[in-house]
This record gives sequence, structure tokens and C-alpha cells, in this order.
Amino acid sequence: MGLNPRQLSSLAVAALAGLCLALACSDGGNPEVHASHPDSGGSSGSGGNGGKPDSGPDDGATDAMLDATPTDAALSSLRLGIVPVPPSSGDAGPSPLDEKAATLDVIALGSRGVSMVARWDQLFDGPNSPTSAWKKLAGSSQLFKTSGRQLLLCLALVDHTLDARPANLPANWNDPVSRAAIEALVDEVFSNFGDELYALSFGDELDRYLSLATAKNAADLTALVEHGIDYARKHPARPPDLVVGATFSADALVKGGSSNVTQLLANSDVVVATYYPLDAAFKVRPPSTAAQDLDQLIAAVSPTDGDAEAGTPRPIVLQEVGYPSALENGSAIEQQRAFYEGLFQALAARRERLPFVSVNGLHDLDAARCSAKAGALGAPGNAAAIAAYCSMGLKTAAGVTKPAFSSVLDALAKFSTP
Repeated sequence: MGLNPRQLSSLAVAALAGLCLALACSDGGNPEVHASHPDSGGSSGSGGNGGKPDSGPDDGATDAMLDATPTDAALSSLRLGIVPVPPSSGDAGPSPLDEKAATLDVIALGSRGVSMVARWDQLFDGPNSPTSAWKKLAGSSQLFKTSGRQLLLCLALVDHTLDARPANLPANWNDPVSRAAIEALVDEVFSNFGDELYALSFGDELDRYLSLATAKNAADLTALVEHGIDYARKHPARPPDLVVGATFSADALVKGGSSNVTQLLANSDVVVATYYPLDAAFKVRPPSTAAQDLDQLIAAVSPTDGDAEAGTPRPIVLQEVGYPSALENGSAIEQQRAFYEGLFQALAARRERLPFVSVNGLHDLDAARCSAKAGALGAPGNAAAIAAYCSMGLKTAAGVTKPAFSSVLDALAKFSTP
């Protein structure tokens, strides 16, 4: 009996993943970050921020990286990956087979670090009732584990501006029942994930929810997240190199967050941020601003001069990086490619502070999920917001490759070691 094209594609991806395993997918765990408290975050130095010139298109840090000799200073590891957003057609959205094929695809393409985001109310039906969603998460985790790759898992206690708690939790974020529920959530993480888990973060983009919450709700949510971080850090099943933090938007960190944001950063092993260079109207910033944006983020979360108690600058984990290609956002497919080329040049000179970067994503989201994303961002029905997330991928939802795809593949090769 013959195979249809989709079956052939899935088999090809699986074969690529098997070949990757047979050759050299394992790259030795998480040596660049060893943190058990906020001041011990493994990576050090200014990451190229201290006055180094930005790389040009012909003579940048990528050339220095390729020309390095054994006498040069050792390069810091940078785990780059692609979020496995699957293709989709029509209103049905992606199938489970599409989702698994996308995961195998990003592994076969050379992704070393990939982020996953899961809403709390999709993981638990109630305070202590895990759902079947854990089975899918565990299956994905196993694929990354057997290929020697690593994951960042973001537990979305909030979904940007939306409350993402399961049913039957008290209104008070920091009620004893809520604290026990977040402990059950962390317990389930460590029951389903092992050493492949690079980072565990509580989010998603907490700054957006905190900025709209009452002072009491903001304080209670902050206390709950702190409890979750502390519980995960002290958990007996915690992988030894796992780092724990909370996810914020890069723009909020650069602008200077509230006291709640500052408090959560102070209690995190690493800084976890999403980076989408979009303004309030969902228009893109010029693609040439990536280096400046990263320098501003690094400066915003680094100890100030003379702050003796601040300790070593902590690594910055980019949970998601994305740049749309839609005209509605003031962009185009070649502009998206230019952004990624500038981003990777900037990362090469700042890799000491940015050890993990996950590009969002392999395909554009389907229309239903784009609309849901706009709603979560506080812009329901906003055409520009919907267009942004329906054009963020390296391929269209139907699988047509965009120019940025080849730029990301080149970067995966360049950052494949150390």
C-alpha cells in the first residue's frame, strides 16, 4: 500500500532524528549554568556589553568565532532552538501527529534548546487533579531527552493578561490551598521531566498581569510565585543543574518593572524573558535594533556599579524570540530574515550572558490560536495583533518556507558547539 505525502514527510523527519541520535546529538548537559540560589548563576561577565562594537555583516563576531584558536578564550555555550509550532490547515488546527512531527523536525534541524509553555488550567482540572496533558508533555520531553537536547518549561500561572488558574482555587492567589496547588504542579513537573529540563519558569509574561492587578492581587501572586520558585529549588527530585525563574517581557524589564517584578527577579536563578520587538500598536521595530535591544536588556538586569551585594550577573534566558513578517505589522518576509541575521550576529558577541535562546516558531500559528493570543495580550479582535502571531513563523501555517528559515538554520549550525 502506498504512503501519502504527509506520511512520507513524517517518516523522513523520524529518520533524520534517528540519524541525529546515531551521530552526536548529546552535548553534555547544562554546564554553563549551575545555580542553586540567585547569586550563583554560572555564567559571568558582561557578555560583550561593555563597549564592544556591534558586528557588521562582513567582519562580525561570527567570523571571530569561526577563526578561534585553542589559545583563544573558550566560547560560552549558547543553546539555540526553534519552538515546534506545527503546520495546520483549515479551522481544525494541527493534529497530534503534526505536533509530534514538528517536535522531531526541530530536533533533526539541530535545535539544542527549546521552550514549551503550558497553562496551569490545561495541566490541572482542580487544585490536585492533573489532566491528560501531562502525557503529551512527557512524550515530548522524552524525545528531547533521548536526543540529548534540553527544554525550558514555562508554567503559565497567568496567560499574559489572563488568569490561568484551574477551577475551584480560592480567589486569593496566596491562600494555603493555592500554595498546596502550586506544590502539586511542581511535583508533577518532576514526575514527568528529568535532566533534559534546563530551566523551569513561572509565567507567562507576569508583568502584563501584574500591571493590571490590584495591589493586593499583585502582592499575592508575587508571593505565590516566590513560593513556587523556592519549592522547586528545594525539591528532592530537582535535576542538579536546573535553574528556576519567572518569565517577563523584555520590554517591561528594560522600562523598569514594578517592585513585584524586581522582587521576583531577585529571587530567581536566571532572568527569563520573551523578546518581541513590537510597539503598543503591534508594529515592528527596525530589524537593525536587535543588538541595541539586547544591550538594553542586559543593562537593565545587571548589578549596578558599587552594588557589592548583587553578586555575579545572572544569565538571561530568552524563552521566546519572534519577529512577524506581515505587512499589517510594518514588516515583510525579507525584513524578518534581516532581523534574525542581525540577532544572531548580536548573540555571537553576547553569548556569555545569553546561554539559551528559543526562536518562535517553526510555523505560523493557525487563525484560531492567533485570535486567542491577541485576546490574552489584552487586544481581542485587534487585526495587527492577530496578523503578528499569524506571521511569526519561519514557515507559513501551510508549510511554505520563508527566507528567515535559512538564516535560522545557518545559526543553528554556527551555535552547535560548544
